[in-house]
Amino acid sequence: MRWESLQFEHYGIYQDEALGRFTEDPVHLVHFLHAKRSERAVDLGTGNGIVPLYANALYGCAFTGVDVDEAQLRLGRLSAERNGQSIPFVALDVSEAPKVLGHGRFDLVTMNPPYYSETSAGEDPQRARQRHGDRLDDFLAAAFQLLNNGGRLCLCYRADGMADLFEWLRKNRLEPKRMELVPRGGRVKLILVETKKLAKPGMDVFVAQGQDKGIT
Repeated sequence: MRWESLQFEHYGIYQDEALGRFTEDPVHLVHFLHAKRSERAVDLGTGNGIVPLYANALYGCAFTGVDVDEAQLRLGRLSAERNGQSIPFVALDVSEAPKVLGHGRFDLVTMNPPYYSETSAGEDPQRARQRHGDRLDDFLAAAFQLLNNGGRLCLCYRADGMADLFEWLRKNRLEPKRMELVPRGGRVKLILVETKKLAKPGMDVFVAQGQDKGIT
């Protein structure tokens, strides 16, 4: 375990190589949020807490982190304590989060859900656990229940899964309202999507400008 700066004021995060390091995807997600200090937010599948830690530092909004991995949550709690942040990290399956945290109590839900359903040969087990799973519908159903009417879900996802993602979002009555395309090596491989609960159709699309998001 080692302490790494978030390159924003005094804030940092504990990381453990054995548990896997966060990628740049959640960093892009945090900058995409445009969260307000008054908002109550919850991050589903929070891992070591990079999204709540960084978003709370940038925006000042109240965040809660949810994950099933106690080892990762311990890192989040230690980071919050060292940073002087009041961020609860709760050990829950996402399907249980609305019942425990409350239906309709949040203005914002964030998530960096598993992107792939099948693992690759020789892939690191911890990395596979973070990247793979067939539970997107569970994540989105939980988000719908946690959000108040008009509340926002913001997530990052792989660009080549966009059609499937939008199908699942609308199935769960989370209407896409804003999307940012993140180019990498001349191609768009990551998308950032903001949805609103029970909103009408209509979406703005942007291309991310620059790649420097404050963390290397």
